[in-house]
Amino acid sequence: MENQEIELFVHASGRKPQVVLAAAEETLGDTLRRLDLLPAGDHGHHIFVGEAVTETIEIEHGAQEHTTVDIDLKLVVLDLHKHRHVHVHKCQRIAVAVNFSADTKDHKFKPNTTIGTVTDWARKQFPIDAAVAGEYVLQIHGTTTQPRSTEHLGDVVEGDTCSICFDLVKEVTPKG
Repeated sequence: MENQEIELFVHASGRKPQVVLAAAEETLGDTLRRLDLLPAGDHGHHIFVGEAVTETIEIEHGAQEHTTVDIDLKLVVLDLHKHRHVHVHKCQRIAVAVNFSADTKDHKFKPNTTIGTVTDWARKQFPIDAAVAGEYVLQIHGTTTQPRSTEHLGDVVEGDTCSICFDLVKEVTPKG
């Protein structure tokens, strides 16, 4: 991998995800500082590599486990040529509340969790017939915004907010 460039998708709170080219031998910290995403000496950010997927959710303690990474490691060591997504967020976990009918369920997720993973979790928390569960999606509470299942939770929360509330609603499909 020497002298090779790696294409990364960098997600940072308050910014749109961006595509970045970085040298495989560069450290993650140097890459993030070059993008002005990690000021020198800043220890207030949590950095995650890859996406948190359904298999990594630990429900027992109400929080999902997906550890932060050592930013002093080189991109090649972090397998970023394979994982490709880097998430920089002020929050280590985001408190998610999901409303359905007259009930609310809460869970904490990492910022690199996809909306699809959160939706799958939410569908299992309420008494929804499995045959129609796929018709339900998350909608940001008080809005008509329904984030795509491929979006990341850290990209959907406002700024450096560490919580969000969704409603689990039946997806409206256009007829025609």
